[in-house]
Amino acid sequence: MATVTAKISLTSSDLTTDSLSATVTNSLTCTEGGITRKNITATGSGSAVTLAAAADYAVGSYFFVKNCDTTSTDYLIIRSSSADHIQLAGGEWAWFPWVTDADLTVYASTTGTIIEYGIFS
Repeated sequence: MATVTAKISLTSSDLTTDSLSATVTNSLTCTEGGITRKNITATGSGSAVTLAAAADYAVGSYFFVKNCDTTSTDYLIIRSSSADHIQLAGGEWAWFPWVTDADLTVYASTTGTIIEYGIFS
């Protein structure tokens, strides 16, 4: 068993009249996981590429995804079942729990967009 620690910090001194400061840390006990990169050439939902097949992972997995493109208008769209769920502009990322009830697929607004992703369970 391995431990993976996920941490997010949200801070702002000028969003509201009070300063914003929130940090959440979660330590996960995992038996498998890792991060990889892939070049996404699919540019439509009908040709979305499978990133993770639900049958291959245990319920309670966590998913990390990052759009490695530096252009803010080059999007990656993450799908589950037959619906778009997450749209990441260049440089954006997400971390979320995945119940593994459907495959996760991806397509890009621009061919050749690099995705970095990892599944931990």
